[in-house]
Amino acid sequence: MSHPELLERADRLEIRSPMRVGMRVLLAALGLFPLLAPYELLIRIDWEHFMNPFFFLAAFISAGATAVSGFLFLAGVAGLSSTIVFDRRTATFNYSSEAPVVRRTRQVQPLSDVRSIEVGVRDWSDSAPTYHLGVTVKDGTVFESGSSWSRDEIERIRGRVDQFLKAVDE
Repeated sequence: MSHPELLERADRLEIRSPMRVGMRVLLAALGLFPLLAPYELLIRIDWEHFMNPFFFLAAFISAGATAVSGFLFLAGVAGLSSTIVFDRRTATFNYSSEAPVVRRTRQVQPLSDVRSIEVGVRDWSDSAPTYHLGVTVKDGTVFESGSSWSRDEIERIRGRVDQFLKAVDE
């Protein structure tokens, strides 16, 4: 999870949601553990007959473990880092996102196109909900920051953004 970080300057408000290198390495390292199943079930055992129901069960379990490993490796290299910038000097709203294997995307819109700043909630079946900041622009597109377990943290960032935008309007 990439917790949002708020950086404030006199004429610029920046919300960074980086996916740190340590998290990427951790995800890749965790991706190695499920690979033990194919090794133990297919390679280490010297199967004499492949037309065996136990071999098919081992192959099925190994395929699932390999898929989990692939997912963890993908999360490590394709997890997005995003940045939201409100710039008073240029009167623009910028959103950019990137990852090691994903090309950097950037969208720039006038501050006047920002329609609302909301706290979004993602409910998870197996853990507590996470919260993120959602910036809705004129065409209905919603740009999201990284997530946090703390609603108060996201509410605080939302309050700072609201104050910043009100100062722009004055």
